[in-house]
Amino acid sequence: MSVRRTCPRIAALVLFALGAAACSGGGSSGTDDALALPSGSASTPGERPVQFEGAGKVKLFGTFTMPATTGGKGVPAALVVPTGGAGGGRNGAGQTGVADPFSRELSEAFAGAGLATYRYDQRGTGESRIEPDVRLTFDDLVADARAGLDLLAQRTETAGQELSVVGYDQGGLVALRLAAVDNRVKRLILISTPGRSLVDVRAAQLEPQHGPESAAALRSLVADLLSTRTLPPLDAIRTELRPLFPAEEAAYLADLYGLDPAADAAKVKVPTMIVVPTGAAPYDSQRLAGAIPGSQVVRSVGAGPALVVSGATPPDLSNPTSANHEHGAGAPLAPTTRDAAAVDQMARFLSTPIRSP
Repeated sequence: MSVRRTCPRIAALVLFALGAAACSGGGSSGTDDALALPSGSASTPGERPVQFEGAGKVKLFGTFTMPATTGGKGVPAALVVPTGGAGGGRNGAGQTGVADPFSRELSEAFAGAGLATYRYDQRGTGESRIEPDVRLTFDDLVADARAGLDLLAQRTETAGQELSVVGYDQGGLVALRLAAVDNRVKRLILISTPGRSLVDVRAAQLEPQHGPESAAALRSLVADLLSTRTLPPLDAIRTELRPLFPAEEAAYLADLYGLDPAADAAKVKVPTMIVVPTGAAPYDSQRLAGAIPGSQVVRSVGAGPALVVSGATPPDLSNPTSANHEHGAGAPLAPTTRDAAAVDQMARFLSTPIRSP
């Protein structure tokens, strides 16, 4: 008899979805192909579950996708870094509780262009369990992504090949930091990734619904958080801000609100594509592009972090509680249509060989 677990921890850390964190749980389905190096026979096209060890020896679970090849040749690969909170699963679970397999669809598109991919459940989501007393840190998320890159660098199918990193929403900040510090990253794609401080992003989201007083309260609260790395009692925080500031994640929130994406972007020296969705969200792609010489900006006709053209309705970004939901039961598949042209541009960008200088 299986026992359904729910998770009381709110990690309202998804930058644009303002969602609740998924509770880790469940075992791996299928046979995991890692942690040891696989044999050459694993180069069969298709998907297989693969696990790896992240920061602090946390066991993380993901899916390795291999394209069709001829003669068992090695292929370039892309690491797909998930967003956080309710969307932190390897398949990009939707913020409203409706499954939206964005990462899986990206992997399928990239495989069609001849690339292998690895996508994984962020720690604390999906099958990537963490203990209740383990706190999130941004450095751990970056270390997890680096361990995912290690996996691709060591697999027989992708060893010695060009490696790229793709991040969307909050995962874009992790991908950006990884590309800034790891010279194995040869290309970078940032999807719906903010170019400004998170406090500016949040304030712009909150003000239309809750007024300028809400934005001002947010800025004051964040200023104190950055100074003390603690949060006041819940009843001292404005109602609409409470889901965004779980007290147990104060240190992690201080890390996030203290980030300047452009500072990491200035350290990136590889070809970069910045994909910006339609809508009023303050992504500020030009600030990122200005910090990365030669980067290209793709303006998608799709909305929200997952570039949705039609189908599942994006969450109400102005209401922090609208995306909160309970995990455990399988959600129905969203009949979602994405910006196919933007996805195709990303696939071609990753699969085009880099010319030697």
